[in-house]
Amino acid sequence: FALAEEARALVAGLPVEADDFLAQLDVRNVPPRTRCGIAAAWLSARAAAEGKPLAALIGDTHADAVPVNGLVTEKTPEEAAARAASLMAQGYRTLKVKCWDDRATDLARVAAIRAAAPGAELRLDANEAWHGGWALDHVRDLARYDLDYIEQPIPSSHPMAEIAAFRRASPVRTALDESATDAASLEAILSAGAADVIILKTQRAGGPDRAAAMIRSARDAGVQVTVTVSLESAIGTTVALHVAATLPQPIPDCGIPMGRFLAADLGPMPSVELGAIMRLPRATPGLGLTPYDRTTP
Repeated sequence: FALAEEARALVAGLPVEADDFLAQLDVRNVPPRTRCGIAAAWLSARAAAEGKPLAALIGDTHADAVPVNGLVTEKTPEEAAARAASLMAQGYRTLKVKCWDDRATDLARVAAIRAAAPGAELRLDANEAWHGGWALDHVRDLARYDLDYIEQPIPSSHPMAEIAAFRRASPVRTALDESATDAASLEAILSAGAADVIILKTQRAGGPDRAAAMIRSARDAGVQVTVTVSLESAIGTTVALHVAATLPQPIPDCGIPMGRFLAADLGPMPSVELGAIMRLPRATPGLGLTPYDRTTP
């Protein structure tokens, strides 16, 4: 309720019916995540008024379903392998593996996961934890496990030229997550040739319109985009799902299903269907999802 009041204050006096509502909103320098909520609501309402899904409003084309990856966060090799095997049994083809700054543990976990899921496409997420002094050696050690890409192997605080040099030397594709926060940072990445893949979070980008624009910029530069979420509610997840549906075909497996980490939710979370896909909700035009009734605190 406090966030709702904050959002109301930020849009106070703005003509929500105006075509340039978002441009007027941007004059007020709204924080990206708050802007995402406002922009998603406004764009969803616009799409609903036109009788189409949000994805159709923000993208040149869109799919009806998005393939998704499974997530392995368990810290011991045995637990990580068990999670990987379980996810593969559920139909996932791609596994994203969270890593830390312990090289020996990383190697043991990835070896165990590869043994448990020999046919999986593996992606590692360093989350900026790897030290620049040994990150490249670490990637060379890990490359034997046939990896798709590694997210943010160099901290985003490092110079872009250093990240670009790492990417050129790496035997595994480099994906940038924390480095890609908005249109300006994306342009810097593309100009430096610092990434093979961009990890795009709609909430961090400031809304589905900004995220869609970033997708087009990366596409024009020939760089893959994978849409992911942090710990988003059903509403935030559905917004990201619409954004992911606008990705160029074939859509890469996206990191969207995070509902298992939530004890409660704001609406019905889109389910992961057989074949590890999530469909755009179509209960109504626009977002396609009706939040639960939260009229009382």
